[in-house]
Amino acid sequence: MEALHPRVAAILANHASRTCDRDDLEQEVFLRMFRALPGYRPDRPIEHWVSRIALNVCRDAARSASRRPEARWSDLPDAERAVFEAARAPEAPEGGTALDAEAARALLDRLLAALSPTDRQIVTLLHIEERPVAEIAALLGLSRIHVRVRAFRARARLRRALADLPS
Repeated sequence: MEALHPRVAAILANHASRTCDRDDLEQEVFLRMFRALPGYRPDRPIEHWVSRIALNVCRDAARSASRRPEARWSDLPDAERAVFEAARAPEAPEGGTALDAEAARALLDRLLAALSPTDRQIVTLLHIEERPVAEIAALLGLSRIHVRVRAFRARARLRRALADLPS
């Protein structure tokens, strides 16, 4: 558990909703891992097996949170509005201030909330964690083509969600 904990914590930090209790999700990952231990194939790396369990726990947690509030411009904090405005500007002004990383992450989380749990995982693994399509397909149990198609459609949904936020 000590060796796998950092990997599980990183997966949960990247894929679990901010409203979820990450300690509970970590516990669920390790419980599922111990329950499924008889089915583990020792010829495969244990890190990949545990990563897949952690991703499934994140997906299940997202599915259980069925109600999602609609994001409105007036609900965005000032820092997130500044990030949004800076992202929509054609060029950043010279000598401009650095974007608040926490506000940028919060805005990204709001936009990713418009996606299904699986699409959110694909976009996060592909574009944020920069993992190869083959690895994503293996982790999620999908074909490579399926991962590419879902990533394409998810990016289109993200563009629409960004455009739908009033300026």
